[in-house]
Amino acid sequence: MQRRLEGRRWLVPTGAAAVLTAVTFTLSAAGVNPAAAGQLFLITVLLLATWGGLGIGVTAALVATAAFNVFFLPPTGTFDIADASNWVALASFLAAAVLASRLVVRARRQAQTALARATEIEALYRLGIELFTAAVGTRSLAHTATEAVRATGAAAGGLALFRGEGELVFPDWFGEVPDGTVRQRIASLRVHGQTLEFPATRGTDLYLPLLTGEEPVGALVARATEATRSALESAARLLALALERDRLLADRSRLEALRESEALKTALLRAVSHDLSSPLTVMGIQVDGLRRELGPYPELGSRLAALTAQIGLLQRRIGNLLSFARLEAGQIEPHPEPLPVPDLVRAARESLSLPRPERPVAVEIAPDCPDLLVDPSLALEILVNLLENADRASPPGEALEIRGGRHPTLPARIRLGVLDRGPGLTELGEEGQEIDAANVQPRGLGLEIARSFAGASGGAIRLTRRHGGGTCAWADLPAAASGEP
Repeated sequence: MQRRLEGRRWLVPTGAAAVLTAVTFTLSAAGVNPAAAGQLFLITVLLLATWGGLGIGVTAALVATAAFNVFFLPPTGTFDIADASNWVALASFLAAAVLASRLVVRARRQAQTALARATEIEALYRLGIELFTAAVGTRSLAHTATEAVRATGAAAGGLALFRGEGELVFPDWFGEVPDGTVRQRIASLRVHGQTLEFPATRGTDLYLPLLTGEEPVGALVARATEATRSALESAARLLALALERDRLLADRSRLEALRESEALKTALLRAVSHDLSSPLTVMGIQVDGLRRELGPYPELGSRLAALTAQIGLLQRRIGNLLSFARLEAGQIEPHPEPLPVPDLVRAARESLSLPRPERPVAVEIAPDCPDLLVDPSLALEILVNLLENADRASPPGEALEIRGGRHPTLPARIRLGVLDRGPGLTELGEEGQEIDAANVQPRGLGLEIARSFAGASGGAIRLTRRHGGGTCAWADLPAAASGEP
């Protein structure tokens, strides 16, 4: 049907020239000036060129020239021209008709191009407004982008996003389902990040990367579209900005949720520590009073002393929990200063009722061991918690060892260790193989606090299997800049 209409439209110039010739001949017989007839022919040629394009305009010009020659240039009724000057007039008429047709068609095309550009600009404007006022979410942005591609007259297209290694998802798509070729072209954007353009049956196929950083996060695809490449690239940039805005808003929401969670955890721990500290303090006072009253009964006195030690341990644990929560929430800022290792070991032993008096403790500090560069309060808690863990793990009567010296491979670190003869940890491999304390499950409160405080001090807690049985807990902490013992 379309071809039949295209063929019939070429009959319009001939039919129009025939009708116009008949009318003009009638007017000529009535004494109309041939120049007026020529003007009428020229106007008809311009109208036909405007309607049908350059080809129909030129055809109309040729038919009008022939008709003008037959009916208005003597001898009339033939294609012969008696006066040589009439050849010039006829050629001028043909040239004017063809040139006017070309100018009209060119103006028409420019007007169509300007209208198309205006439509693209309006579409980009609407896309920008819709993207940045649309609801937050990839699906909403994908639907908006797909509607923008559809508005360009594309036969198919939409949004494609990269997920993981080689995974490709289509949050929103219209038209023909993407086949293997389309998927391969989209995947290639992940490598080179450049717009791809391929000829189509109508218009072009455009694959545009969505760049929000060094690598594309997806692609905007428009298949068989007549929109310009620059317009769709502008749309892709707008979409990439909207996706980046969406990601930043999601990150902000997560950060706010984390802050609220940390604040709630800190408030809860403060309340718990306050509610537990008060009865523990009262219990400690009562136990001390009982010890004084039961002086003549040494067996009961030793039991009360053990009870006092456990109350002290509970109070320390509550204080550690509160400090741990404050450190995680960023409310504690370490203040490092030089600290001799022997002073730290002495302070740790004095602040503990554990290890038990009957448990021997061996201390070995290398003569060339430099000072630590740590916050003294955090370093004390690290060593105290490691000692408490070692004491609970070791059988009665087994000695604990505290060692300190330069790190064997890291000159800027000091290795401070607590060694026990407990059953060891199942996660530990062969003797000498180190693992990070973060890989031990479950870690226990003491080890978790020591690990957190060591990390805040710029160090780490490492664990190894001890020769002969037991565990070595190593606190690798920064050394003072001077490096002198």
